[in-house]
Amino acid sequence: MNPDELDSILEVMENPVRRKIIKRLSQEPCYALQLSKELGLGQPLVAKHLGVMEGAGLVTSSKETSPSGPNRRRYSLARSVSITMDVAPNLFIERGVSFEAMPARARASKEAEAFGRRVREAVETTDERERLSELSDVLDGVDQRIGEIEEERVRLLEVRDQAMREAAKMAERLDELDKRRVLFHILDEHDMEVERISESLNLRELTVKAILEELTRNYFG
Repeated sequence: MNPDELDSILEVMENPVRRKIIKRLSQEPCYALQLSKELGLGQPLVAKHLGVMEGAGLVTSSKETSPSGPNRRRYSLARSVSITMDVAPNLFIERGVSFEAMPARARASKEAEAFGRRVREAVETTDERERLSELSDVLDGVDQRIGEIEEERVRLLEVRDQAMREAAKMAERLDELDKRRVLFHILDEHDMEVERISESLNLRELTVKAILEELTRNYFG
């Protein structure tokens, strides 16, 4: 997901009312009046938020005929995304991933493949009670595994924060701000490409090249 897409989605999701609407739409498509009643909000307010989300491409709608009145719009989520943001004194990571844009070469773990296989087998089951029971078990197992992964991720972020804290102490000894900015870019992005650093930090390429030469000679050589 490119930065502009991420910014657009974050702008939509910063509003708590929109997050409530998104949560409900994640369960099933809904009408504006239905959302208004369920969330205890005025219909004009709900309609306004739905318009903002539709404009950002996060929600889509289709017009349907109503058996008891004028035509109405049915809203549903248009995208499947994962957004993470980690912030600490020595840590800033923001990441947005669209499920649809995942590369075909990205392989799932054996555990994820096993969960997927169980879902496919459940779908083929003719007994609805058995099917729902199996799907419920899969959801429980997946959620537990995600929780374990998140706990491990937090522990790794703590280690990263400690490493960056020590690196920041070394950066304090650099006599120029631009040198410190370039060093932090290298540590955060794992990137020593002159052109990319120049564009990211808004520095002249000659300046970046000179700084990289000094940092390589003193620290990375």
